Amino acid sequence: MNAQAEPPNGVLGVSSAQLKCAIDLRRSRLAKRLFNFGQRGSSQRRLPIAGSLLGFLALVTSGCANLVVRDAVPEPLVAEARIPGLGDVRYWGDEAPADVANELRRHLHGISKLAESPPEHGKPVVNYLALSGGGDDGVFAAGLLAGWTESGRRPRFEVVTGISAGALIAPFAFLGPAHDKELEAMWTGHTSSDLITPQPLAVLLGGSALVDTQPLADLIAHYVDRRFLDAIAQEYRKGRLLLIGTTNLDAQRPVVWNMGEIALSSRPEAVTLFRQVLLASASLPVAFPPMHIQVEAGGKVLDELHVDGGTTRKVFVAPLQLSLHSLDPLHTAPPLHRFYIVANSKLSPEWKPTGEDIVAIAQSSIASMNKSHLAGDLFRLYLLAKREGAEFNLAAIPSTFAQKHTELFDPSYMHALFSVGFAQGGSHWKKQPPELEVSLLPAYARRPRDAQTASSWAQ
Repeated sequence: MNAQAEPPNGVLGVSSAQLKCAIDLRRSRLAKRLFNFGQRGSSQRRLPIAGSLLGFLALVTSGCANLVVRDAVPEPLVAEARIPGLGDVRYWGDEAPADVANELRRHLHGISKLAESPPEHGKPVVNYLALSGGGDDGVFAAGLLAGWTESGRRPRFEVVTGISAGALIAPFAFLGPAHDKELEAMWTGHTSSDLITPQPLAVLLGGSALVDTQPLADLIAHYVDRRFLDAIAQEYRKGRLLLIGTTNLDAQRPVVWNMGEIALSSRPEAVTLFRQVLLASASLPVAFPPMHIQVEAGGKVLDELHVDGGTTRKVFVAPLQLSLHSLDPLHTAPPLHRFYIVANSKLSPEWKPTGEDIVAIAQSSIASMNKSHLAGDLFRLYLLAKREGAEFNLAAIPSTFAQKHTELFDPSYMHALFSVGFAQGGSHWKKQPPELEVSLLPAYARRPRDAQTASSWAQ
């Protein structure tokens, strides 16, 4: 068969670049099989068969032509990797410098003191708000914050931290009650089709995720603009901190981003990085694509791969190695530290028959691992609070909330859970993790006191 010129748009709208990309993907055996199958038979039949199959292939790998080729940071250069033009805007979430106060002074650009609230019993108060991951259950925290504002008892938070779903709430919580309505609209005004685009076969063809999160990225960009960053920077200059957690997949370690330091920069790439960090923190591995973040190391521009902060930490305040008392020189007097931790999850086990298919088993297993992981991180924060003399306050989705999803971001479910959070309004705080209050024995073996405490967690 004589060679013919390729039509301008390729075969059935599939360009040669797309076909080459699809066939050259690292795990694209299926692509090659499709191509070979299309070449069978007479020359008259080859083109339409190959075109149809590869048209399908291009559909499920529509992002293939833009596939990022990684230039990862080599292990010896990991410690020196910096964000181009922005410098030190993050640190490892599992370690603390020896001299924390001086290290903070070095990074806070002339901010000599950290923020604090008016004194109580002769001590200034530092309020921490820590927002956990939880997927669409993050709507619980959005409702709780709105209800807390309505109650008139919501404090100013000197430090706000967020992981995953909590990362998408944290900047609004940091900026205060004036942004409650935006949070409500963001969490109750969208369905899954507004936020993600399924691409279930992409992973078979070398893709990095089951869905495309460009719609979610567009939603973040709608709210996070230069004006938004200027507002964050204004609060940062007062000594308030907004910290977001991601996971560096290459290093297998948690990373904490100082979002105020990013916002302080007037460089145009600051807005881009701010958005990237929020999306990375909420990017559940396999389901959502990872975020490639450019860094400089060894005189080269390289990249890191960041995913959901919940992969390494479900919720955080500070590394366990950090003594909060080491921050005393940055306050007018040794302060009272008060933790408010919002777990966007039920904390008690939930009985549910599991199907024997692979999807049902995977879902139940992942849910169990997430619940156990969260319990471990809550113990970590409780230990930190007890060691440092800090107040520990924990809110979570009550076990009595029984409404079920029909889909992710199901509007009925989202409104119902928002209302549950709103009703709590910052008034239902537990003083220790549930396992310390409730025996894990079956109900029939509990003492009367255990049963009473278990009932309190259901409220």
